[in-house]
Amino acid sequence: MKNFTQPNDDSIIYQKISDNIMQRFSIALIAAAQMFIGCDKNDLENDLYIECGTRYYYYGTEKVFLTEISNMGSISFYDILSPEIINEILENHPEVEILSSPYNSRHYTISIDSKNCFETDEIFNSIKKDSRVSNCNKFLMTKESFTFGITDVFICKLKSNTTHDQLMELIKKNEVEILKQDTEIHHYIIRADKKSNGDALEMANTFFESGLFEYSEANLFGLFRTF
Repeated sequence: MKNFTQPNDDSIIYQKISDNIMQRFSIALIAAAQMFIGCDKNDLENDLYIECGTRYYYYGTEKVFLTEISNMGSISFYDILSPEIINEILENHPEVEILSSPYNSRHYTISIDSKNCFETDEIFNSIKKDSRVSNCNKFLMTKESFTFGITDVFICKLKSNTTHDQLMELIKKNEVEILKQDTEIHHYIIRADKKSNGDALEMANTFFESGLFEYSEANLFGLFRTF
């Protein structure tokens, strides 16, 4: 692993509700691309996609399907840590390289020198043994080769007829944690860590599929096109 210093940028974790509008706009861009870009990627049968899973997120009520990729991902920590501590945590993983992280953020974009998703999962399982690591996630790709990552949080809004007890029952059942909330407008930022019943994308889908939420979306970042 190569040492790094953090760039001077704003933290991406504790977003205001207005930031969620930009996130939803990014999701709309991906969905629009899937409708209007007709150049499917035909060479997914290479090593980077061996044993890789198929995921999905919701755009409105429609499922948008994604493929995991093995050579890029993200690491989320429970707390904001110094570059020296991050280097210490990852020093036994020379196949992992930090690519970027905003200033005062818990989230790091990484590259992984692995042959396939199975190998990447093994690397992530090893990293997650450290008590300071919240979760690790592979990057995801749409069929039109738009690539993005997720953190360990998702953002949701309760329906007006959903009770607090119903929310807390879902929170407890899936072992997730509320990080921030605005009860007046029913917005919640929730963390899904390595102890939860799934990562932030899976938990966002689970919450939406419960029928208790107007929307429930993972915190997407790093949208770009891979050719």
